[in-house]
Amino acid sequence: MSNDKKTYLIYEGSFLTPDPAYDQSINILRFRDPDEKEYSILVNRAFMTAGQTLEEFGKAQMNFLENTLPGYHNEGEMLKNTLGPAKLPVIQIANRFYQDGHLVKQVQSFVALPYHPVINPARVNLIIFTLAVQDEFNEFQRKHYVQVINSFNPETLPADEKM
Repeated sequence: MSNDKKTYLIYEGSFLTPDPAYDQSINILRFRDPDEKEYSILVNRAFMTAGQTLEEFGKAQMNFLENTLPGYHNEGEMLKNTLGPAKLPVIQIANRFYQDGHLVKQVQSFVALPYHPVINPARVNLIIFTLAVQDEFNEFQRKHYVQVINSFNPETLPADEKM
């Protein structure tokens, strides 16, 4: 184990550890809108294979979900864009499926992270933001989700350390 320990931040606090080889943690943030309807914003970490494009990754994920989730169905086209202050490449996919007999609708935003010598040296790391609700999204939930993804700022290096 490396003696080069850094502070690893989580919502509840922090701890010391060497940099992980892979961080596959998932954050599930649950909210209630002003009408007391529950919704979730999930933050997943994922990895593309070497040479895989963001679009290819998204199609592979849709195929995986289609083969594993009951009643899975894509809603609309895969949208390509940039988001946030860093103008990161993103693809967005809307879909629905059944979970425990309830219809779940979600919008997923697959965000390609920029180069970082520790976090993303191979340029294959992604963050996936997902808005998930039972039944239908409302305007409050959509606005909150858009605020989250448009305010995402990736970890960066000081200017003198950039490669």
